[in-house]
Amino acid sequence: MDEKVYLTALNKCFFGSWNIAHKLLQHFGSAKAVFSAGYKELSHLLPGLDATIMHLTSDELADKAFDELELCRREGLQAISILDDGYPSRLAQTPEAPLVIFSRGSRKLDGGRFLSIVGTRHCTPMSGKYCDMVAEYLSSLKVKPVIVSGMAYGIDTLAHKSALRYGLDTIAVIATGLDTVYPACNRNLAPRIEERGAVVTEFWSQTPPFPSNFVSRNRIVAGLSDGTLVVESRLHGGSLITAKAAFNYDREVFAFPGKVEDECYAGCNELIASDIAHLARGAEDICRELDWASEGRRRTGRIQSLWNALPPEKRAVLQVLRRGGEMDAAQIAACCSRSISQISYLLLEMEIEGLVRHISANKYVNL
Repeated sequence: MDEKVYLTALNKCFFGSWNIAHKLLQHFGSAKAVFSAGYKELSHLLPGLDATIMHLTSDELADKAFDELELCRREGLQAISILDDGYPSRLAQTPEAPLVIFSRGSRKLDGGRFLSIVGTRHCTPMSGKYCDMVAEYLSSLKVKPVIVSGMAYGIDTLAHKSALRYGLDTIAVIATGLDTVYPACNRNLAPRIEERGAVVTEFWSQTPPFPSNFVSRNRIVAGLSDGTLVVESRLHGGSLITAKAAFNYDREVFAFPGKVEDECYAGCNELIASDIAHLARGAEDICRELDWASEGRRRTGRIQSLWNALPPEKRAVLQVLRRGGEMDAAQIAACCSRSISQISYLLLEMEIEGLVRHISANKYVNL
């Protein structure tokens, strides 16, 4: 079995504890090596997680992962691992990036500008007008952004429909497998999204819409995007989780304000008051902050262009450093399946190019 099978199994095994999965990858150098490790070594690294260790030391989970990838192949679905070139670079930069994501649609998940639009499921009629207003303005830009949302009830659905109405690509991050459309009322919307974008998930087929899945997928919505707009939210709305994830990922957050006494906007007002979100009076404010209204590029845009121009071997090194933090040439070589001499030469080039920094004890970090 190839590495993608083991990455798929590892992501399933550590759902909700992705940081542990990333640390195991760093320690062993590959997902396959994690599943080849002995019980004694794993129990030392994962104290108290006996049930998890049993999954890692048996063939059952890897066999199921193989079957899942075979299903994707038969159904024409994409399974994209964090080591693949097609994996979205913005998401790869987050500490909770899934090791494998599944996608169906016509659009790549990387390149260009991405804005996530989120909010409450039980929204007021004004929310539809706000979504249309934003989409209409974004459609007038020379470089048209992609709208990311979660295809749930309420504002998610409005955001996708507004994007399609004004000719924008849109990506839906769902909380089930790709074989399920939830809510059922969006069965006609999902194919339209796939025509102008993609439906994305980290969940295997036959995964029902458990409440916890929605919380998990929020981090992917935030991680895919340059910025996140909260259109309308009560004080404890789920969209606040997405906004706070975006803020923690050092992405821009925006919120439409409401009257102090209006409970429908209490969450938006709180985000603004706590300096998590910029106050947005319209799409112009969002584009001004992200530098989308001008022909100039924002710093993240320059980073994106640089990333796209890098050869695969240098991308692989940066992905390893983003996951693992400080690492030496031998550790990086193990993760990239290359010789230490090859990696040392690459690191020298990348240090000159300003992509990595050499620190003490022959360790390197991503800039």
